[in-house]
Amino acid sequence: MNAIRQATAFDFAKLLTLGAIWGAAFLCIKLGLEGFAPITLAVSRTLLGVVVLLILLAATGTKLPYRRRDWGWIAVIGAVNTSLPFLLIAWGQQFIGAGLASILMGAGPFVALFANHVLTHDDRITGYKVAGMILGLLGVMILVGGEALTGLTASFFGQLAIVGAAASYAASGVMTRKISHLPAASGASATLLMGAVYLLPAAFIFEAPLASRPGIAAIAAVLFLGLVSSGFAHLLRFQLIRDTGAVFMSQVSYLVPLFGVFWAWVFLGERLHVEAWIALALILSGIGISRLRRKRKARLLDEL
Repeated sequence: MNAIRQATAFDFAKLLTLGAIWGAAFLCIKLGLEGFAPITLAVSRTLLGVVVLLILLAATGTKLPYRRRDWGWIAVIGAVNTSLPFLLIAWGQQFIGAGLASILMGAGPFVALFANHVLTHDDRITGYKVAGMILGLLGVMILVGGEALTGLTASFFGQLAIVGAAASYAASGVMTRKISHLPAASGASATLLMGAVYLLPAAFIFEAPLASRPGIAAIAAVLFLGLVSSGFAHLLRFQLIRDTGAVFMSQVSYLVPLFGVFWAWVFLGERLHVEAWIALALILSGIGISRLRRKRKARLLDEL
């Protein structure tokens, strides 16, 4: 397991990019569900993502992993990081709104915080990290609004599915560090490929994917989900976990709803209210505060 390092400005830029991509993904999932069943949607985006990453491997001359031990971890990560959360989110969003889903996904960073504290030696709980997580979640709740919480009783199983997806992503972050010695493109391709291996037979067993008759909007949504949200974003996620740790990476959950509001302003002309700016300040402050103690330690070590 490679040791993580202090996040740089470039890492923060990657985190913002992931937030921007996944901020649009929830909307695309809603559109995609109008033409595809949940498992079919999940496997379609996964296969498209695999194609993107395999092309990248061929272009760069990078090979897929070959060690049996690596593939053991990849088999587990493919299920926990790809097939399970993709399926849970697509299924859960049939019953709850995107706002409530955003709040529930905010559970992920807290799960990642405790899981990494127990299972790693260099990504431990600190007061700064806890404070940062709380600020980020508070920002999401202000952004989405208290009315989203009124849906907490509407669909228990839909909500449980989203929380399960958040926990699954958090757990997979710890596991991904087990293959952090692999090139990013290689590890990302292999785990996404395993996710497709699980989802493809499930789609044919429980649904009829070849009978889907999606419209143009649903097809466009799946193309974005596959090529950008699954393929390109999966590569960035692998890089961030490998370099900066799963806790830092998990805070993208707070940026996702913020960018969802931003895209609605850009493409739909929806007005940005003052709550959005307050949420932005809280979320970015939370991400920054969560790294303060590590910076101080690094500075002391340099002085010694």
